[in-house]
Amino acid sequence: MTPAFCSTTDPVSLDSREDTSRSPDLPENFKLPLISLDIGMKRIGVAVCDRMAFSCRGVTYLHRKDKGWPQQLLKLIREYRSQGIVAGLPMNMDGTEGVQAKDARAAVKELGPICALPVLFQDERLSTWTAKERLYGQGLNEKKVKEKLDQTAAAVILEDFLSAHPELKP
Repeated sequence: MTPAFCSTTDPVSLDSREDTSRSPDLPENFKLPLISLDIGMKRIGVAVCDRMAFSCRGVTYLHRKDKGWPQQLLKLIREYRSQGIVAGLPMNMDGTEGVQAKDARAAVKELGPICALPVLFQDERLSTWTAKERLYGQGLNEKKVKEKLDQTAAAVILEDFLSAHPELKP
């Protein structure tokens, strides 16, 4: 399985004869429901969307240092019947890939031997900041924010991906 990069800034054709019903970046077998990952050095936030893409919600986080995290993710994929994986790609603010992006790509490669689902990357710049803003906006204290931050950031990543690919919605 070769992960693909999904850009939210792909060029848009103005030629009305061109079929734009599905983005060329989306594999044919990439469909709802999806599971999303916010891959950090310590934890991996996990979020899911429903099969109609009405809502995205954080469900848990996995400990990155636990060598069994790919198997734990596989259980979640089965539980939520996910058909594809959206992995956050932490780009630098100038659009380049740094150490964290390379680490996220390496983590996704760990899934290859046990998971045949297609994986696409989504630029996750400012997703943690957005998640933190949402959680504090709900009146949560610092401890609760830290507890829910990674899974909420994964939900933000999935929301951004779905907004960039409305053709996935039925």
